[in-house]
Amino acid sequence: MIWLAIAALPGQATAFDLIEAWQAARNYDAGYAASRADLAAGQERQAQGRAGLLPQVSVTGNYTRANPIAPKGQDQNGRDLRNGAESHGYTLGMTQPLFDVSRYTGYQKGKIDTALSQTQYEQAEQQLISDVAKAYFDVLLAQDSLSATQAAKKSYKSQLDQAKTSFEVGTATITDTYEAQAGYDGAIAEEIIAQSTLEIAINNLTRLTGLPGSGIQPLASRMVLDKPDPETLDGWVAQALNNSLEIRAQTQQVARAEQDLTEKRGSHLPTVNLTANYQDNRSNQPAALGGGPTRGSSIGVNISLPLFAGGGINAQVREAAARLDSAREKLEATRRKVREDVRRAYLGVTNGAAYVRAQEQLLVSAKSKLESTRLGKEVGVRTNLDLLKAEQDYTTTIKTLADARYRYLNARIALAQSVGRLDEGVLRGVNASIRH
Repeated sequence: MIWLAIAALPGQATAFDLIEAWQAARNYDAGYAASRADLAAGQERQAQGRAGLLPQVSVTGNYTRANPIAPKGQDQNGRDLRNGAESHGYTLGMTQPLFDVSRYTGYQKGKIDTALSQTQYEQAEQQLISDVAKAYFDVLLAQDSLSATQAAKKSYKSQLDQAKTSFEVGTATITDTYEAQAGYDGAIAEEIIAQSTLEIAINNLTRLTGLPGSGIQPLASRMVLDKPDPETLDGWVAQALNNSLEIRAQTQQVARAEQDLTEKRGSHLPTVNLTANYQDNRSNQPAALGGGPTRGSSIGVNISLPLFAGGGINAQVREAAARLDSAREKLEATRRKVREDVRRAYLGVTNGAAYVRAQEQLLVSAKSKLESTRLGKEVGVRTNLDLLKAEQDYTTTIKTLADARYRYLNARIALAQSVGRLDEGVLRGVNASIRH
């Protein structure tokens, strides 16, 4: 893409939104690239399992030369008996399993592994969306926090200068100067922390996308706070139990463990194979000495029945049964975890929207309070300490509102992911809150 090429130029930065960050991550993130390779590898497991049920055909060749030391003399045709004998030939064989539990379960496990690889790839896709969105909003939150801290620092510096001037002319006490100095020093310390947090957030986003954090697009000043659809928590829980990728993956693990147990139990049973062979062997020895050409074919059924394996088969059955119990318990634990994840994300969306509205109103109030406190200080009814407190409250409200907005958007991402519905459409809905 053109914007990717521009972003790669030294000293150049191009603006990008959440969708573009995600698209860049799909081509850049090494973890996601590994998941694609894992998917390609997993798709071959079904073919490997099916191969075990199909005929196995092989051909073997042989060549032998014998060089005897004795006896001396000649045969009836006048040839030296020590010249040796040569023989060569080939055997074409075919084996077709008729009854073999291990081969059948191998085929079933191959199908499960292929399906599991697809599920894991879908999980990686959705996790990439979630990771990119979180990294994107972490950068925006760090930028907002730094901006608010720098604004507060500038205000504290102005108050400090005024306090020093007032003290010099005798209209204020040294206490006002100390209070303003403390506020200014605190703002400097917070600015250092905010700058460090921003740098870490940018590095994390760049690690995922390869894009510079300087080109990130901020949120719009006003954003739509959508209600979840369906609106009830029970509806989301029902969707999660049916569509959650975590539950699907663990269900597939249970199915694989069941096939493992069937395979181990099948080790007590016989294996039956149909075999067919064709042989063609030739020798330079006379027919009277067992030489000459020999050809033949055979067909038959081989049956193998295990009688005693030292108790190893029984131990393998018990191990497989225990692993199946473990997989089933993990499935139940996954269901409970998914329910909790859905509940947390659902409340993050519903309560988060209400919290954003409350913080927006609180910001209006905090700004009005700050302006009135400044006016009150000018007319002498408010102290410098009152103004510092109002400045701190206003700055804190700005940071809290920013954090609430990003938490709400992340909750929308998490809610869709918890029910297996996190895709480009959901991401575009969240991206609508970005200022373009």
